Amino acid sequence: MKLAKILTVLGAALLLAACGGGGNNANNGTNTNTGNKETGGKTVKQFNPLHVAHNALTGNSIDINMGPMNGSKQDGSARIVNKGNAVQVTVKINNEPKGASEPSHIHQGTCKKLNPAPWKPLNSVVNGTSVTTLSGVTIAQLKKGHYAINVHKSATDLKTYVSCGDLTM
Repeated sequence: MKLAKILTVLGAALLLAACGGGGNNANNGTNTNTGNKETGGKTVKQFNPLHVAHNALTGNSIDINMGPMNGSKQDGSARIVNKGNAVQVTVKINNEPKGASEPSHIHQGTCKKLNPAPWKPLNSVVNGTSVTTLSGVTIAQLKKGHYAINVHKSATDLKTYVSCGDLTM
């Protein structure tokens, strides 16, 4: 039993190191996005969040930092959990304006270089939360590519991003 505990602690330490969990990442989170179709070609400062952690021991979930964009101050987190032949995506955003309904999507690419066409729609963020089940999508599939969760200001202002989080491992 003691050996199993030691191996579990050692494995967790190795996974944390592999994920960059030491906080010594050289990316300060600020990037300039130029020419993005959804930003109308404007140059905007945006946060390029890195994932917080992922459950590599079981491969059943991914946790993501959501960073504020375009001065919104809307940060938060997202969690993707395997649910059989589907995933459940939960997005939690802080500082969402009262009464807002903010569309959210999974896009191919990263927050720094995003494909403006949504890959998978998510339920809108309302009162700071969105929960969506996506059938036919798995965490294994998401780990094979580059994806980002993006939250938009409103259905009438999809060009303004208010929060984004990279799913990259």
